[in-house]
Amino acid sequence: MKLNKEFKKCLVIGGSGMLGFEIAKQLYDDGKEVSILDLVAVKDNRFKEHIGDIRNQEDIKKACKDIDIVFQTAAAVWDTKIPPMVYDDINVQGNKNVIDVCRNLEIKKLVYTSTIDVVVDGRKPIVNGDESLPYPEKLPKDNYCRTKIIAEQMVIKANSPELLTCSLRPAGMYGPRDRYHLTNIIKSAMSRNNFRLGNGSAKFSHVYSENAAYAHVLAAKNLYHGSTVAGNIYFITDHQPAENLFDFMRPFLEGFGLKPPTRSIPYPVAYAIGWINEKINPASIFNTFAVIQTCIDHTYVHDKAARDFGYKPIVSKEEAFKRTLEWFRQNWDILFTHNQT
Repeated sequence: MKLNKEFKKCLVIGGSGMLGFEIAKQLYDDGKEVSILDLVAVKDNRFKEHIGDIRNQEDIKKACKDIDIVFQTAAAVWDTKIPPMVYDDINVQGNKNVIDVCRNLEIKKLVYTSTIDVVVDGRKPIVNGDESLPYPEKLPKDNYCRTKIIAEQMVIKANSPELLTCSLRPAGMYGPRDRYHLTNIIKSAMSRNNFRLGNGSAKFSHVYSENAAYAHVLAAKNLYHGSTVAGNIYFITDHQPAENLFDFMRPFLEGFGLKPPTRSIPYPVAYAIGWINEKINPASIFNTFAVIQTCIDHTYVHDKAARDFGYKPIVSKEEAFKRTLEWFRQNWDILFTHNQT
């Protein structure tokens, strides 16, 4: 893979995370100079590391010195334990800080990581959704979705001849360093609350982290003056067709010696329980948002990314499974001992 020669020095914000780390690796393997800005260290001598916070403009400025392109993957992710103001501070103000620094330092390119959740309205299913899907008419109550919508709109609006921007929306991501998606499924399987939600017919799109990273790198390659990528948005998914969430997770659970759930809760019942539960226990991950995401179709296609910058998954489903399983086995004690995450 040869990248556009217009950029050499790259900054990956959120580079210690699942996606950011894969982007950094792929850039490095292509001969780029890669810096990382994150709250925690990666401790990898391939990269120049900056410990900092996007809520602090000075941290961003230090990391952006002499940089040609910024990959912004950092975010406050969906977690019921996070106070609402943190989402605004990181996902909205933090991204504004990144845009402002890029402009002030005359950085030419910004590739932003969004999410499929920016088009979820919580009422109707999405089947083979594409980029023609609108944002919800009203901003959702869920703070993650709400702030990611605002941030994506901000990034796309910032596109200009001076700062070229684009936004990528990965589907449900999994892979090595995954501390949220697959980790929560495993924790559920280890608990007494090991149930399937819905009747098993709902499908959900996924993407392996290395494939999502590859899409970011390709988008950067094609982000230039006059390109269709500049100022545009793209869904990024894996191999089709999509599967039911519990069917997709079954081989992972079996690979860890865990029993996949066999008991199921019908969607209307699960929704009612989720609604009650979020009122009684707001910090619980069993709420209406989780139920909707599991029991209603949420599938997407990456046809536009394939057309505009040649994206297609580079890691097979079988190999992705193998690499993910191996990483989780190596890090099992850290993830699932003494309630550490």
